[in-house]
Amino acid sequence: MGIKTELETAQPTAMKERAAATGEAREVADRRLLAIRGALGALGEAETAGKERRELDDAEQLAIVKKEVAKREQSAAIYDEANEPERARDERLEADALRAFLPAETSEADIRAAVEQIIAEQGLAGQGGRAIGVVMAELKTRFENFDSRAASALVKELVA
Repeated sequence: MGIKTELETAQPTAMKERAAATGEAREVADRRLLAIRGALGALGEAETAGKERRELDDAEQLAIVKKEVAKREQSAAIYDEANEPERARDERLEADALRAFLPAETSEADIRAAVEQIIAEQGLAGQGGRAIGVVMAELKTRFENFDSRAASALVKELVA
């Protein structure tokens, strides 16, 4: 089952939870429903982009939902800088709601072990920029969901 199907299944439940909730729980339920609707909208836009409507594969759906999470995290950081803590909290609630639909992120220890293995297997120690691209491409084939920024920083550290 793709992420889109999971979101479509979760939407009516989120609507019921929102209707039944009060106070702070209602705000959280509101944000969850908004996040689900936003992600479904982004998926729908991607399906209809171009001349013909097309079905997105699981990897494309995953990438879009990850992008939606990243957008909300960026917005939260901007609101933090603007001293708008309530808006930042709302954005983080939405990001967390969408994160629940993503596969578990690969641990930092697993990424470190894989990076070290790739560097050793391909003799990339001390090769700098070229090595970063090679290692990151290999990580993408090995792991479905990982923090690419943290992995990139780790690769830079280990190939230097």
